[in-house]
Amino acid sequence: MHDDKRTTGETQLTNVIERAMMEPGGLTIPNMRGPGFRAMEAMIAADGGGFRALAPLPERSQLVLDTAVVEVGLERLTFAADIMAAGLTYNLTDPLSITQLAWNKSNKVGAAQRTMSPSARGENKLPAVLEDRLPIYLTTDNFSLDIRTLRMSQRVGLPLDTSLIKQCTRSVNEAVEDAAINGATTIDGQDLQVAGYKAPGIVNATNAATKALATATWDATPVGTSILADVQAMIVLLQANKKYGPYRLYVNTTVGGYLDSDYDTTNPSRGLTIKERLAKLEGLQAIRTADLMPAAKVVLVQMTSDVVDMVVGQKPTVIPYTSLDGFTFHNLVMAIMIPRVRSDYDSKSGICVGTIA
Repeated sequence: MHDDKRTTGETQLTNVIERAMMEPGGLTIPNMRGPGFRAMEAMIAADGGGFRALAPLPERSQLVLDTAVVEVGLERLTFAADIMAAGLTYNLTDPLSITQLAWNKSNKVGAAQRTMSPSARGENKLPAVLEDRLPIYLTTDNFSLDIRTLRMSQRVGLPLDTSLIKQCTRSVNEAVEDAAINGATTIDGQDLQVAGYKAPGIVNATNAATKALATATWDATPVGTSILADVQAMIVLLQANKKYGPYRLYVNTTVGGYLDSDYDTTNPSRGLTIKERLAKLEGLQAIRTADLMPAAKVVLVQMTSDVVDMVVGQKPTVIPYTSLDGFTFHNLVMAIMIPRVRSDYDSKSGICVGTIA
């Protein structure tokens, strides 16, 4: 922590200039920006330092902001939270230095042989390899606190209003969830693309199997037996791709509500809802409602790392820095969490996208 001289009457700008003059090179714009941008450039230390070591706020005030982020936690995450809960994560140790993640997909070569002698000569094998890449982008939102608001809070003993911090954290979480489901896009709605490589979600996954679903089956008067048959057909498509589960079915909020209807409307006393009947299918772990799922889509996903995982460089964290004049405390809520949707060398995917026609 800094020795906080602000209570002695010195201005924030004075402190900024003094700190800059003590840096190599003296009074330069980069040195004056140091408390924030040096922290951004520093990597996350194992002891929790790194980004946070140069926080400009007093420790107790910064703790309030951190606590607000923790309270929000994984709010607004459904599919993304499921990926991480299943342990399907790939951790980056130096995330700010990585702009793309590359991996290879290789075909299956040869086969086992049956011999009477262990010295029998086997077949020489050389797999074909295809490279794939994923852009490692940042998901951010920001807010600021002016010095008068902070000083007033300190003077009268009122807690800082953390509603904006929580809102920004939810916004970052929502963007992560949206990318996992619908793919990463730019602010104008175009696919995020770096050097020709995109970051698709499960709805627009490359090589995903597809299944047409009947509107009359999934609408406000759902037909349980027909929905069951549709989901069974989606499972068959994935099994044809040699993807045998475990599966999870993701639907939007409207369809999720319909699935709570009676499975057998002619005999409701049986007590099973459509969702409960679907849950009895072998290999189907859960039926999950995700509010960012498109209205006309139902997606079945095999929850294994060769189908989907979450590349994690940094979970949502508040990164603080001061303005040049010292009168504003900027806070960047930043996450490096990128869903990676994969298919194999033979263009087989563990995702089936059902479309309600």
